[in-house]
Amino acid sequence: MKYLTLLLIPIFLLSCGGVSSGEQPLDTTDSELTTKTEESPKPEPVKVEKTTAELLQGKWQHVKDKSNFLVFEKGLRKEIADGMKTWDEEAFVLSDHCINTSDKKNDIPKEDNKYISCAKSDLCWYIVSVDADNLELSYMGRGNTLSYTRAKE
Repeated sequence: MKYLTLLLIPIFLLSCGGVSSGEQPLDTTDSELTTKTEESPKPEPVKVEKTTAELLQGKWQHVKDKSNFLVFEKGLRKEIADGMKTWDEEAFVLSDHCINTSDKKNDIPKEDNKYISCAKSDLCWYIVSVDADNLELSYMGRGNTLSYTRAKE
């Protein structure tokens, strides 16, 4: 019986060190025990959306009146159309409501960065939509919609 026990102990010890079908085998390198791991998948790139102010910047051409151009450069709004010799230039503010005098009294709902106000000319536009290629404005004085596409330089 002693001999049988002595024979079974090494067999038992060897079988405990084996690898089951679902486990990763162990590697020994430089006397250190390490486990193999699968590489984790690379994370998807995060899509950063541009703000309304960033999308607004640049040169726009009216979709119907091809002579009408609108430019936003930082805080400056410029416009030119057929019959004009120079650009009409004015500072503008992008805000949650019209800040020009004639539209301040109107009970217009506030929306973050949706209104372009020009105090000097007393004009205001609501940004219906803006993306990398298209701009749609509603002139608050009359309510008419103006559609533009990004101008090709």
